[in-house]
Amino acid sequence: MVNDSEEAWLKSFCAGDEQAYKFFFEHYYQLFAHFAMKYVPDAAVCEDIVHEVIFECYASRRLFKSLESFKSFFYVSIKNRCLNYLEHKRAELNYLNDASARQEHDFFLDAIIEEEVYAIMHKTCKEFPDPLRQVFDLVLEGKSNEEIASVLGLSVDSVKSYKKRGKQILKKKLGPLLAYWDFFKIEKVARCAIWS
Repeated sequence: MVNDSEEAWLKSFCAGDEQAYKFFFEHYYQLFAHFAMKYVPDAAVCEDIVHEVIFECYASRRLFKSLESFKSFFYVSIKNRCLNYLEHKRAELNYLNDASARQEHDFFLDAIIEEEVYAIMHKTCKEFPDPLRQVFDLVLEGKSNEEIASVLGLSVDSVKSYKKRGKQILKKKLGPLLAYWDFFKIEKVARCAIWS
């Protein structure tokens, strides 16, 4: 669901507002750069690709009816730029052979959903009250239940209880995506620790 502030931000971005442009970089750049890495395993190249797509979109004052159409444009544009890059490097043949084994279309959709799930998960965890937020910050760092208990001065049972509560909140937030995506892939995105 897009709220009023997101709609206002999108209108400002489309109108060429510099603050909206900065907001975009703060809130979306990493999401799109990480997505590009699923096609091109070179972080510097991915950053260049994402920068180019962002700048061209911003400079063209392209209009978008919704945040969903805005994100879709970026996902597709970045994907196409990545494939063009691979073609110019004569690596596309190897990539396509690998992609066909993963069924490229499904891979593309899974990659988008994975990034969306990860973004929602992080946003939701940041909104948790303490100590639940502190527990999940450490979970996302890959800490074990015992390590979290030691750092926060809690019992292991308390850590497990916080994780269970947080998992219920996350499942509720991620519900619409879970309906379309294999739960085992959600586990991968959550780095397994949350769901264990």
